Amino acid sequence: MPFLGFGQEGDVCNAIITITQDAPNKFRNIKGKMLESNATATMWASGIKVPGSIGHRFVQSMGLFYECAFFQTKNKQELEPVYEQYKTVLNNCLLHEGYTLSLHPNFNAGIANYKKLVFMTEAKNDANPAGPPPHITLEVTYSKITGYYTIVMFIFEH
Repeated sequence: MPFLGFGQEGDVCNAIITITQDAPNKFRNIKGKMLESNATATMWASGIKVPGSIGHRFVQSMGLFYECAFFQTKNKQELEPVYEQYKTVLNNCLLHEGYTLSLHPNFNAGIANYKKLVFMTEAKNDANPAGPPPHITLEVTYSKITGYYTIVMFIFEH
């Protein structure tokens, strides 16, 4: 299982902050070459990898966002320590950056105890012409097709 050391936790925070700072530019400075485009989504490579992630990309589908997976398993019992680790990492990083945390239900059967974590900031007085500030989520998903549980972080443009 991937566990981060203290130094890596700082690197995770630096990567997340760098990505959020480029959100008003539609991630233009860190979005790489187009990987795929179809009727429902367009995907690009990412110039930044959040340490500890096992896959990452930018996606345009009902909004623009950075997506990275931290852990994937078919064994539900393996989720808890990794979920708790990344929950702590994001709390340590984002709450000190002016984000607030809210917890939302996970409606996937069998993993309701893994709440969706949503980190948001208030829009600053000098209103951003590009829109509201970015927000970050940490989620546990399950695919009936593959049988995998995945811990995923999203950084949304707005």
